[in-house]
Amino acid sequence: MSARKIDKENKKRDIALAAMSVFADHGFESASMSQVAREAGVGKGTIYEYFSSKDDLIAMSIRLWMDNMIEEMDRALEKIPDPESRLKAYVQSWVDMFLNDEKMPRLIVSIFQLFMTKLDDMAYGDTLRIMFRAGVSSIEKILFEGMESGVFKFDSYMEAEKVAVNLVAFLDGICLDYLATAGAFDLRDQVDHYMKYLLEADIK
Repeated sequence: MSARKIDKENKKRDIALAAMSVFADHGFESASMSQVAREAGVGKGTIYEYFSSKDDLIAMSIRLWMDNMIEEMDRALEKIPDPESRLKAYVQSWVDMFLNDEKMPRLIVSIFQLFMTKLDDMAYGDTLRIMFRAGVSSIEKILFEGMESGVFKFDSYMEAEKVAVNLVAFLDGICLDYLATAGAFDLRDQVDHYMKYLLEADIK
């Protein structure tokens, strides 16, 4: 890849990440391209050199946000050798980010609201699938390693994949329920209960 192409890709990434900060503060619908331009330190016209539309910018911003978050979690968990401890730490890290980062709950709600109103838009549908798959893949990696080392008892990789899908869906759902009920239950306690059952009844 040429240096010029790399520079353009880096610039596109920088604009998308700057946009996500604006979206977190103002929401996807209310945020303007002028606000994104100011945050990114570029002219408004420059944004359209890299993105065909606001929807295009939003879709890439969401993907990068999710990728960066998972990469940070994966790097932090590399130091934990035991698959069971790493799985618990992964889930705990997700809950910690949700509870401790004031922007994250707003982003999650905004993202799901956005997708629910644009289900027929292929760009958003693809983005949602990519986001979900990224979370599933991170958990699969831990489960597969545990399976190969004998820590987790799966009959097949397909069975481990089903557990990963179920766990990601559970985390998404319980976090949204926690928001919808204004914290009517102890999120950490409920997640710990689920993980205890999952480990004892399903995979050990």
